[in-house]
Amino acid sequence: MKRISFTIFIFYISLITLSSKLSGQEISATIVDSLSKKPISFATIYLSNNKGVVSNEDGEFKISYDLTSKKNDSLFISCMGYKKLSFHISEFKDSIIYLPPTSIELNSIILSNNTLTAEQVVEQIRQEISRKYELGFTKKKLFFRQSGIEQIIKLNVKIKKSSINEFNQTFWDSTLKKIPRKAERHNEILGNLYGDFSIINQKLELKKALELEDKKVTAVFKNIENLFGTILKENVKTDSYFKIRTGILGTKVDANKIFDSKDHDTLSIIKKDSIKKNSFLQSRKRIITNINQLFKDEKLNLFILKKSKKYTFKITKFTYFGETPVYIISFDPKENEDYKGKIYVDADQMTLIRLEYKNIKNIRDFKLLGLSYKETLKEVIIQFKKMKSGKYTIQYLEYVTGSDTMIKRPLVITEKNKIVKGRNRQNQLKMNLDMSQRLYQKYQMVVFKTTPISKLEFETFKEETTILPVNLTQYDPTFWKGYNIIEPNTAIKGFKTKID
Repeated sequence: MKRISFTIFIFYISLITLSSKLSGQEISATIVDSLSKKPISFATIYLSNNKGVVSNEDGEFKISYDLTSKKNDSLFISCMGYKKLSFHISEFKDSIIYLPPTSIELNSIILSNNTLTAEQVVEQIRQEISRKYELGFTKKKLFFRQSGIEQIIKLNVKIKKSSINEFNQTFWDSTLKKIPRKAERHNEILGNLYGDFSIINQKLELKKALELEDKKVTAVFKNIENLFGTILKENVKTDSYFKIRTGILGTKVDANKIFDSKDHDTLSIIKKDSIKKNSFLQSRKRIITNINQLFKDEKLNLFILKKSKKYTFKITKFTYFGETPVYIISFDPKENEDYKGKIYVDADQMTLIRLEYKNIKNIRDFKLLGLSYKETLKEVIIQFKKMKSGKYTIQYLEYVTGSDTMIKRPLVITEKNKIVKGRNRQNQLKMNLDMSQRLYQKYQMVVFKTTPISKLEFETFKEETTILPVNLTQYDPTFWKGYNIIEPNTAIKGFKTKID
């Protein structure tokens, strides 16, 4: 009996080992410039079957492959301005890949479309967009990451009047000290986006999702929320509403929204879980759709084309991306515009295939009556990839924003009774607010595969709200094992709950 059990055990272990080997393995490395030794961001890494990834800002990548595929399969690495390299998978062992830059003199290139000025190239980019880009219905297999850092610079409250004794100055001083001054959040999803170039025709299918969260920070806010809720329930009537005013600005909030019943029956829990899943899916789709609006009315929806007369363009280099000849054109503002950057243009098709830019001054700088808002940072990278049809489709998008917000104003919250007419005031809280915060957001999306589909296929696909993100308190390098994603940067890899 023991012998049989041992044999079964050995067979089981062998089966697991074999299954693991057949299911796939991973290649990971860092791509650097062979001359400067600096990491190369956003290089394209792909296999013979066109399955690929993009290197992150540190030049790092990780790609999985199936051992059941051809033994002589190759790994290809390419980036605009660099020589394309290829390696046999079976022989690949390097942890650092040195990519040699290519240098081509402009005056040594003879193009079939005569010599063009930078302005003429930009003008031709606008033409025949539907011929150059895939604008029809597609299924895009994508990975999307959102990272954010919120930092409170100042947070002071001075109580002028409070009819609720618990909401005195001591309470507010004590509570505000507990609020964390810095909070980080990261979430990632893998899925399929169905739709065309329009904003209304978008459907999202989630496959897997991750959320990195510091539960100590979350617990602090939850405890404060519960404390506020308890005090309000003891002092506020359910048939009331709140009138909130800061200066000339005001709004109303019904007290019933604060006293929503929290049923714990099975049906209620199932319903809330369904609402959470739907809310998560819709929020991810909304963000992806908003940052991915690259086309409008079958035209490229990019500021550099809409306001091209306000910028100076200069052809700075001619290079190759694979076998595609590419113009590299820099642009700078003529007058009071906000950005500077580069565009990369397919010289054969006169197609924009990459755009990168960043702001050179504050984009917004708003001040009025104790309120101020500054958008201090905006950096964007958009890269397209040529399909088998010859048309281009989005491959990579990175969108980074930073802002500062300041509020220094009086705030009055008044509880009023909905039933009593006339002088219906119940409670009132008057305070002076003095707060400022800094917000940093980064969005990254990589599209691994784009497949054209029919309008009928799009219409018959139904979104399913079955996925919620797996919540982790620190980065787990095995979470996406076997999946192709964009490798996380140093900040995400180092994310973990702080220990006091």
